[in-house]
Amino acid sequence: MAAVQSVVTPQAPIRCAPHPTASLDTEALYGETVTVDQFENGFAHVVLGTDGYKGWMPSACLGTMPDVTHQVTVPHSFVTAGADVKSAGISHLSLGVRLHLYPRQDDDDKSPFVEIEFAGASGFVPRSHVSPLSAVCDDWVVVAESLIGSPYRWGGRASTGLDCSALVQLSMAAAGKAVPRDSGPQHEIGQALDESESLQRGDLVFWAGHVGIMQDGDRLLHANAHHMAVASEPLLVAIQRVAATTGPVTARRRP
Repeated sequence: MAAVQSVVTPQAPIRCAPHPTASLDTEALYGETVTVDQFENGFAHVVLGTDGYKGWMPSACLGTMPDVTHQVTVPHSFVTAGADVKSAGISHLSLGVRLHLYPRQDDDDKSPFVEIEFAGASGFVPRSHVSPLSAVCDDWVVVAESLIGSPYRWGGRASTGLDCSALVQLSMAAAGKAVPRDSGPQHEIGQALDESESLQRGDLVFWAGHVGIMQDGDRLLHANAHHMAVASEPLLVAIQRVAATTGPVTARRRP
């Protein structure tokens, strides 16, 4: 019988087979839920609630936790043992991690830290690093720009390492927009643009197996294996380089 569980590690790999060396297809983040329908070799076969992605996750990454109330809205944050900048660090947290915040006491309203449930215990994160799940960012490209310099990682979906389509998915999620995980299905986001139409901030440019985000009419932001990072560069430069290995632009879309 299928069961719903929560991801209780900062990141959890989802692989193509129940083996630690199997290809990394994507990642789940702390606080996300999965439906588990099978166990094998220390792995659970899961369906990620966020986007329906299926694969094999280490069983040790799964457990139970209270209902999530907030999400991390900065590229990187840390859980500490106490509500103090000098307190011992417990764990790193990525943009997009979902958390359960304990109800605040009246005398805690002005504290720079909030108390969270973390791995079955109490922890603290900076108040400025989290927002209610209902809060959305007006300009999701700002979120993508905050990840400039983050390492490129095939299949990665966290600020510690992510690929091109994960950059789009995580950034748009901050604006309350749920989109597919992979660049292929992302080809259906929004409306198609004709070649004669000028590009603007937030438009998406696609190649076979790759996607980037326009910062304005000229510059492209994308997680890519050339820079091995999230990088910003002129679109025309990217088009010329990618054409040599991947081919021409396949689509331009406006979310």
